[in-house]
Amino acid sequence: PYYYKPTQKGLIAHFSAIAEAVRLPIYIYNIPGRSVVDMTPETMGALAKAHSNIVGVKDATGKIERVSEQRITCGKDFRQLSGEDATALGFNAHGGVGCISVTANVAPRLCAEFQAATLAGDYNKALEYQDRLMPLHKAIFLEPGLCGAKYGLSRLERMSRNVRSPLISMLEPTTEAAIDAAMRHAGLLN
Repeated sequence: PYYYKPTQKGLIAHFSAIAEAVRLPIYIYNIPGRSVVDMTPETMGALAKAHSNIVGVKDATGKIERVSEQRITCGKDFRQLSGEDATALGFNAHGGVGCISVTANVAPRLCAEFQAATLAGDYNKALEYQDRLMPLHKAIFLEPGLCGAKYGLSRLERMSRNVRSPLISMLEPTTEAAIDAAMRHAGLLN
């Protein structure tokens, strides 16, 4: 919900109304850094148990332990996707099943191979990918929104770096240098 900061009861009422109005599978996006409210594992569990079409979460809390907590409150079949590229390795090790990634816009093959390795339980291979990708995970978020990712895509000649207001397309020179260095580290640029 937007504008107001609801209580956990308010979140249950809001998402229950949505779940009852549609038959589609619902993934809740828990991003307290933007919504200013964190849906607790208990609230998530209450919703998952009350509505069979609430099937998963994109968790952008950055709290790796959330996966284990939500496996208890929501059940083992509740699909948990990381919303934080930098912590996806630990998230998946706790039982997550993937990541809705920003970095994958710039490095889709590397991110897909990273996810495949974690899902196969090959954490040595996943660590190799994490080591290549970690500087890029950090660099593209040095400035807000998708500005860093769009800059990276422009360096690969995939799209314009233009973004809509209130974001600005011109990044700080230090940010551009950090993204360029991270892309070289990942093997995306020479």
